[in-house]
Parts: sequence; structure tokens; C-alpha cells
Amino acid sequence: MVVMQMQNNIEETMRFGISVDEARKQLGIGRNLMLKLVTVPGFPAIRFKRKIIINGAKLQEWFDNNYGTYGKY
Repeated sequence: MVVMQMQNNIEETMRFGISVDEARKQLGIGRNLMLKLVTVPGFPAIRFKRKIIINGAKLQEWFDNNYGTYGKY
């Protein structure tokens, strides 16, 4: 049991990509706006066919750099 918990903790800490839903919850926005944001140049996301992965560490940095600016999202 302890080994399984340790294994789950290791997998969670190694994961640096987050989903669109996880990112939108962090930002407190809706799914449609999040899907528009991933198309913005410079946004830390990559698309694999229909799957979108967002760099969780870079998301905070992107937000800090763009905070206070108004975009046409």
C-alpha cells in the first residue's frame, strides 16, 4: 500500500503537462475561453492531434507576463 502511494506521488511530481480543464480551473475561466487562449502566440501549449497539453510551470509565467493587458480572446 505504501509503495503504491509513493509510486503515485512520484508520477504526480514528474507530470509537468496539464489538461485544458486543469488549466482553466487554475485560471478561473471557462472552457471556451481556455480553448481560445491556447491559440494565442506565445501561450505555453502544444497540440497532439486533438489532445492539448499545457505546460503547467510556464502557465503561471505567461499569466504574470500578460497580467493587465487586454487581448481580443
